[in-house]
Amino acid sequence: MAKESPPSEASLDDVKVRISEAYRNPNIGKIQQVTLKEGPRAFRIATLMEIKDPRTGKLHHYSLKIDSIDRRKNGWFSKPERSIRLEGHDPDEIERLYRFLTAHAEGKLSRTGDLHVIGTEDYEKLEGLLDQIPSLASPDMVELVKLILPRIENAHTYLGEFIQTFEDSDPQTVADIAIASRMVQYKRAHENLVELVQAETLSEPLFQKLLEENPWMFGSEYSELLDRRVWTRDDALDFMLRRTSDDFLEVIEIKTPFSDALLLYDKSHDSYYPSSKLSPVLGQVMRYIEELERSRDSILSKDGLDTLKIRARVIIGRDGDKRCQEALRNLNAHLHRVEIITFDQLVRIADRVLHVFRAESEVKTPAVHGEGCDEEEVSLKDH
Repeated sequence: MAKESPPSEASLDDVKVRISEAYRNPNIGKIQQVTLKEGPRAFRIATLMEIKDPRTGKLHHYSLKIDSIDRRKNGWFSKPERSIRLEGHDPDEIERLYRFLTAHAEGKLSRTGDLHVIGTEDYEKLEGLLDQIPSLASPDMVELVKLILPRIENAHTYLGEFIQTFEDSDPQTVADIAIASRMVQYKRAHENLVELVQAETLSEPLFQKLLEENPWMFGSEYSELLDRRVWTRDDALDFMLRRTSDDFLEVIEIKTPFSDALLLYDKSHDSYYPSSKLSPVLGQVMRYIEELERSRDSILSKDGLDTLKIRARVIIGRDGDKRCQEALRNLNAHLHRVEIITFDQLVRIADRVLHVFRAESEVKTPAVHGEGCDEEEVSLKDH
């Protein structure tokens, strides 16, 4: 607009003429305008201008200016801080806005995420590629998928489309993709467990969260992680799992992988005894067992779950030297319905499960149970 504001009695058309005149210069061609917002005090006017090439005089691109204007008692006043200009060249901002609004009007923006505009030339290349896909060999298609997957952002917003795609795909291909994705998930979780243990992380919640998300790390001796922590008054258990062999329940208590010895040596009696860090934990889980058995009838009637002769396992500390490992095995042999394993043992259990899963994923047909490793080989008892 001109520096001198139009008087308040001027009409909106007069203001639009003033705007057009303000933008006029030899490189401006045709000008078109539309009122986006009309008063009573605030107005917005969009002005679309043809920008000519000064050398040829032909259309080079478009420029869109949206002016914000206030009407006051003493005249019309432009508000530059609320105005905006979009250019139709390098990049074409006007085209992108147009496509965005068109997609919205057509109901194509029902999910969250960004709309990416593809130019005509790039779109033609994409169409050519799509035409060639049916004739590609399977290895080439896999290579194409490898290029595309890392570039997909906010994949969770397209879960419905993924499901529909898999439903329409070859069942064996879907099964192979499922095995590959699960293998990646297991491998990353195992690496995370190793890192936490090697760093001797002293945060129980970190281990609880990781194991809750990956109960397979406990071994195939267990078939289900129950989604419940409180079973008796004043007690919140870390994990309650269902045993694979008989469907009875078992408690697992998680501590931290500290490096202090779990068992201390008594020279006078040539024997090992629980350290000050292990003894309270043994007392804790023994009380859990007593409370769960005392509440057996209540749990059985309300939940249909039986805590008969329930057992508990404690995951705590590190292996230590060979003598400490032997002492721990000897202690476990004398404990009643309580077993202690170290975080190093837990890592080996998870590693074994991962090894079995990897072996099965490398063959075309599922491995027959027992041909590579039977269930007992990945149970807690063998570690």
